[in-house]
Amino acid sequence: MLIYIRDLLDRAQLDAIAERLAAPGIFAPGASTAAGRAREVKRNLQARSEAPGVKGVLKLIEAALLGHDVFRAAARPRQLVRLVISRYGEGMYYGPHVDAPLMDGVRTDLSFTLFLSSPDDYGGGELVIDMGHGQEVVKLAAGSLVLYPTRYLHQVAPITSGARLAAVGWVRSQIRDEAQRDLLFDLDGAIADLAAGQSRRAGDGLANLRANLVRLWVED
Repeated sequence: MLIYIRDLLDRAQLDAIAERLAAPGIFAPGASTAAGRAREVKRNLQARSEAPGVKGVLKLIEAALLGHDVFRAAARPRQLVRLVISRYGEGMYYGPHVDAPLMDGVRTDLSFTLFLSSPDDYGGGELVIDMGHGQEVVKLAAGSLVLYPTRYLHQVAPITSGARLAAVGWVRSQIRDEAQRDLLFDLDGAIADLAAGQSRRAGDGLANLRANLVRLWVED
């Protein structure tokens, strides 16, 4: 399941990030951080963690992620495994690849892309996720995020104009099983609807949750 979170970062935070990342010497070729076949298809730039201002940007984003109710409910994060800033200029891309199952010896359950550039600032650059039954093409407003299981094949389409800036990261979840994690997320949604007085929507959500639990447990 893909989870979209709108406006994780506000305009002031986005402007502060853009200013810090505009300094010279921030970015280096990204292929050096890829492994295996991914290295062959990765053509982008990546912020050097030791460059001035980068650690502050990463801490700002990490705090926004871990402080967001929907992100916590959807990811159930035990650990943010890695967080990087990527930049794609004209002609750059990241071909079809699957993210590593282990990073720094830690299992990766979920991946996310947080868009830091407005979609009007660049052409192309869509995140294309192969869902098995079809492709999901994602190009969100600056400050918005998509969260998805790391097992999906995905790619970043070539940039045809402008530049695309994004934060990309990986999560080790407290709930390893994807189906169980989705069920808990649905339950949290129904509880939130009840608290907000949305009884009809909560009832629909609980009925759907019950059906999915029966589907998970039933022996026919």
